[in-house]
Amino acid sequence: MNKAIEDRLHALECRLERVESQLELYQALSTYGPAVDSLSLDLAASLWTHDGVYDIGDERFDMAGHADILDTLNADYHKDLVAKGCAHTMSLPLIAIKDQQAIGLGYHRLYTHEDTGFGLHRLSVSRWDWVKESGRWVATRRTHRLLDGSPEARELIRQTLADMQSLKG
Repeated sequence: MNKAIEDRLHALECRLERVESQLELYQALSTYGPAVDSLSLDLAASLWTHDGVYDIGDERFDMAGHADILDTLNADYHKDLVAKGCAHTMSLPLIAIKDQQAIGLGYHRLYTHEDTGFGLHRLSVSRWDWVKESGRWVATRRTHRLLDGSPEARELIRQTLADMQSLKG
């Protein structure tokens, strides 16, 4: 095979691998809401590495590792949300990928069922830090901040956008 064809084939393989990774990351991010809303908590926890962190911006509830994530998702507060009716939804995230590392950034809404219908319970921004481990993408960290006008939320967005640009390099 001539060199030009080999180079083109290699470039196409790289592009296809990147597209497949992006689709896998979209699928992983899209799994979170249905998993927590159906109390499929092992599936939800499996989105993280075994020592992965879920930083929700409140030290009382921040989680590290599958057991901690499962305990929090199994807590009465979360079970009560599910029992009343809720939907954790995520916007289509921005994603930056380089080799075996990726960063995702998106908005997360939590809708809850009320007497008058469904209402927006919480609006936040989420950053997901991912690694490819044993052939699948898993989160090392999810950082979640309420969009309540706080400087922490704006800083998370600003810093994540900068980190994504650096990752693309």
